[in-house]
Amino acid sequence: MITLAFALLAAAQAPEPAPRMDNTPTPWPDPEREQNGVISKSDPEARQTLARYAVCVAAKSPDKVADLLTQDFRETSYGNGLRNLVRANEGCARQVGSRGERLRGQNLPFAAALAEAMMAREAAPLNARLAKAASGKEAPTFAPSDKVAMCVARSSPDEVAKLFATDPGSAEEHRIAEQLMPVVNLCSGPTKLETNVVGLRSIVATASFRLLAAQGS
Repeated sequence: MITLAFALLAAAQAPEPAPRMDNTPTPWPDPEREQNGVISKSDPEARQTLARYAVCVAAKSPDKVADLLTQDFRETSYGNGLRNLVRANEGCARQVGSRGERLRGQNLPFAAALAEAMMAREAAPLNARLAKAASGKEAPTFAPSDKVAMCVARSSPDEVAKLFATDPGSAEEHRIAEQLMPVVNLCSGPTKLETNVVGLRSIVATASFRLLAAQGS
């Protein structure tokens, strides 16, 4: 069963073989103006707001987003790049903000939302693009969980595309994520990873984007 913890969100950012919890948050989008507390990334409404925000950022800064998402997320420059995107697109935060609330979370959920937004900008069906990329050039991976995610993206393009088509926090998202778990287990090999819906979607999204980018698409 996919748990509701956020263990894999932090594990995807670290090179260690075993997942670890990283409790150091990255502010999003503007902690200086935060007034009404923190909204958990597990909250469906918060995740949907983040997705809309990412669509806006991807539309306004597509080249910068594409360049950043292909970089090594273990580097300090990656987190700095995400924060620079936030600062450069304050209008997007105002566009999706509601009741003065502000979101706060780690780098991975934001990067994953950007990756999905960028992939959705292409007209060709995502499952077809992923299926073609699966037999093409390999993309770099930067952590054990990232390697698993890349394997999932290459192995199950139809299910991965279906996952990204679901609304964050929906029953359909959970159903498709459950269907992907056998593939996750096969890709994990002897070292099984305990994941969750949000974590699975996040690491597969960033890996899928890098896989497509490696093909020049």
